[in-house]
Amino acid sequence: MAYQPLNLQHSIAVEPISDEITSTSTPRQHNPFQDGFQDMQFDRASDAAATGHGSKHAPHWSSSTNTTVVTSEDSGLKSKRKVNLTHADTWTPEIVTLLVGVAAVSAIIGVIARYNGRALPEWPHQITLNALIALLATIANATMSITLSSGISQSKWIRFKQAETPLSDVEVFDEASRGSWGALKLLMERRGGFLSSLGALIGILSLALGPFAQQIATYKTRNVESDLGAVIPRALNYNGALKGNTSSTGYVPILPLKAAVYNGLFAENNRPAASLPFTCQSGNCAWEPFETLAVCHECIDISALATRYCPSEFGPNPNVSTCGWQVPQGARLNTSSDVFSMTSFIPSAYGDMPHSTLIRIIFMGTELHSVPDAVNVWAKQCSLQACVQTLSSSIVNGTLQEKVTQTTNNHSVVDMSSPDSESEYDVYIKGADELYLLGMGALLSIRGWFGAIFTNGSATRTATDFTRSVTDADRAVVVNLTVGISSGETFFDTDIITAFYWNYYEYADGLNMLMSDLAVSMTTAFRGFMGAVPVSGKSTSMESYVHVRWGFSILPVAVVLATVLFLIAGMVLTRRSQTKLWKSSALAALFHGLDHDTRALFDAEDDLEQKKTQAKRVKVRLQQDASDGTLLRAGKTEVSA
Repeated sequence: MAYQPLNLQHSIAVEPISDEITSTSTPRQHNPFQDGFQDMQFDRASDAAATGHGSKHAPHWSSSTNTTVVTSEDSGLKSKRKVNLTHADTWTPEIVTLLVGVAAVSAIIGVIARYNGRALPEWPHQITLNALIALLATIANATMSITLSSGISQSKWIRFKQAETPLSDVEVFDEASRGSWGALKLLMERRGGFLSSLGALIGILSLALGPFAQQIATYKTRNVESDLGAVIPRALNYNGALKGNTSSTGYVPILPLKAAVYNGLFAENNRPAASLPFTCQSGNCAWEPFETLAVCHECIDISALATRYCPSEFGPNPNVSTCGWQVPQGARLNTSSDVFSMTSFIPSAYGDMPHSTLIRIIFMGTELHSVPDAVNVWAKQCSLQACVQTLSSSIVNGTLQEKVTQTTNNHSVVDMSSPDSESEYDVYIKGADELYLLGMGALLSIRGWFGAIFTNGSATRTATDFTRSVTDADRAVVVNLTVGISSGETFFDTDIITAFYWNYYEYADGLNMLMSDLAVSMTTAFRGFMGAVPVSGKSTSMESYVHVRWGFSILPVAVVLATVLFLIAGMVLTRRSQTKLWKSSALAALFHGLDHDTRALFDAEDDLEQKKTQAKRVKVRLQQDASDGTLLRAGKTEVSA
């Protein structure tokens, strides 16, 4: 079936280019594969029918194949219109876009290398590092796809130029140049040759460029130390006292110290230093060990010194129930019904204790902790004294934690029975580098107040005590508290005795724990008064930083380098095979198409699918025939199916 020319309203004839528009120089030998797109050609019989000329019109190839002259006979004018088809005869667009893709991937590597190991960048408008990486990856993917599309399309012409290839491969190449699905089909059918297969493989791998690029930079957290925002006080001296006639010493403590004592005795929150004024902006801080004036406690077991005690008024052979226990230090349990006692000793002016001592307390009892119904006397001596402590302080999640690493005491004895205006009665304690001071007024105020609140008393477990009046001279307070390991009700003389008794039975080593809470709470009061100075530490905060996993950068770098090699290979093969640089242009096929014999292999009555099936069996090769200028010509061995 003859190929019919297009009907464009008027009869359109394809005229050979006259000598008037050819170069005056000697025409070079015509090579249609180097001079650009070919002139539009139609079948000679069809030309004659369309133009109305009876004479044969020989095809003519101009020395300039970049222009085609179209004339309209109806106008009577030989108006000439040049159609420029040279837009695809250069690799410049692919080179430029590929350079942009290379620059985008290089920018990704450069950005993550710059911020590797650093804190997350704070950019304007809340732009994140991941957003920038995603943008650069998208740019790289988009620009490289242009190069891949053009390269795969050009490999089609190279393929048809080098060997006879099934005509249906035109469609395979076109689909491969348009997307990853077509590229996958090309690879699966193994129809493209090395160059197009390489481009298809790169196109498929480029789909993972974006995800892999965003996996390069991850975020981890770490502790970052700062010299700012971490301050804790330490006491160099303490002189908090007021003169008062209510105290036997002439001085009374200031209210913050009284509050600290009661907090240590009764709070029972395991946080005696909770009121310490510190600064830790991050909630996690640490300090190098430092010294401070403090109150220390000491508890020793003196149970071995306890002996039986029977009051003399009961005669030489008293009833055992009327006898109690005593220790040489002067404390005792008066009767067998007294199960717990507290006896306090305040240092006298005659220097019977070290001058730094605030109070000494002896506790005695007949019930052992955690041993039900066991009767066995025990005794413990505890004391509070001014000292210098070396503390290792830290704040974890906003909670203060301090550990005493070293203690320095002053055991000197001072006789204050005959005050001398020229004598020094302050308590001095020599630290590692400094001298710490507890003023005489503060010392006497604490001793006088402790003598009033730590009054001697006991806890009694007898039924008769329940009916006794609270106004009896020998009892200041009678309370009912069911506690301990033995059955029955227990009655206490004071609240402070109740606190010590409760701790003894509720906690292992409860007496030592309560004395420790009392000492720490008083130390906190010292460190919060005027004699305190700040100590700077390290503020530790959690910081998110960029961690680069360089292994994920292999794919983006490999894809962009492979694209560069693919483009270079396409340029080299195009030059070596002397294939025209038509790339993805559809005009080449429209202007020239198949030769007459090849078109005749396809039945016009067949549908598209039948033609596609036939195209798989027809092998063509990119050629130029001076007689008709066709592009694709079927091989001699091919027959119509």
